Amino acid sequence: MQLIVKIIFFITFGFAGVSTFAQPVIDVYLSAVSPTFKGMQFRMVEETHELLALVNGKTPFFKIVKKFNTEGRLISETKYNNMGGVVYETNWEYNSKSEPLKKFTKQFINYKGWTTEEVRFKYNDTTGCLQEINFYYEKVRKQYAQVTCDSLGKLKEIHVFNESGVFTNIERILYIPSNNSLRVMVYRSNEQFVAAHIYPIDYAKTPPKSSIKRAYNDRGDIILEALPDSKLKQGYYYDYRYDSYGNWNIKLTYQCTVTENDKVKDKKLEHKIIRNITY
Repeated sequence: MQLIVKIIFFITFGFAGVSTFAQPVIDVYLSAVSPTFKGMQFRMVEETHELLALVNGKTPFFKIVKKFNTEGRLISETKYNNMGGVVYETNWEYNSKSEPLKKFTKQFINYKGWTTEEVRFKYNDTTGCLQEINFYYEKVRKQYAQVTCDSLGKLKEIHVFNESGVFTNIERILYIPSNNSLRVMVYRSNEQFVAAHIYPIDYAKTPPKSSIKRAYNDRGDIILEALPDSKLKQGYYYDYRYDSYGNWNIKLTYQCTVTENDKVKDKKLEHKIIRNITY
């Protein structure tokens, strides 16, 4: 299974509050994609994550269970702690075109208890294009976005407003098919540039080029990531085991040193994922 990584570049100009734009509003729509898989379609995926750093003499771990509908869309994701308790649960609803209608999340926050977040998507009755996104926290609308599409129905611009209806920022969409990339350019309401976020146009194709150096194995999975020209020469190396369909069922993440000729040394195992896939 190909690992798709969203690439994010932040350019800040010394003003406070940039973290408000750490993730574009349209991300919740762009990230609602079916997973890429080989062979039969996924029905359920159970991931056990082991963090290979001892805490009080123990190796922390948690579990994530994902369920999919007959169209291959994610319909629920539940995270469990090492005691088997639910930490958060997210459920998705879709329309007849497999476009997201609602995302509902319930999560437990220390010293606060259970909280709820809901995202609702509205589409134009005539064109069928995405028109509005509403964000609710504890059943109160805290943010909303008005979406504009071009004549072909592709996303063009998103205007974001806070709970009081004040216009806060703009997200503009740029398509670069030659690089399989969709760029979300984020600006404040006064047109001050904040950040650029890059997504694949087609998640089944080669991910967009970025400033991060990547190497892939013959199955299309990322095996090495490193920052080019970094004085620290640090990177991450990934090792996989695969099932009979060619989808990985074990993934090992190592922190490592990457030499100038892209050789890997001083590997240190940090993270292990065991994935049980039901087809």
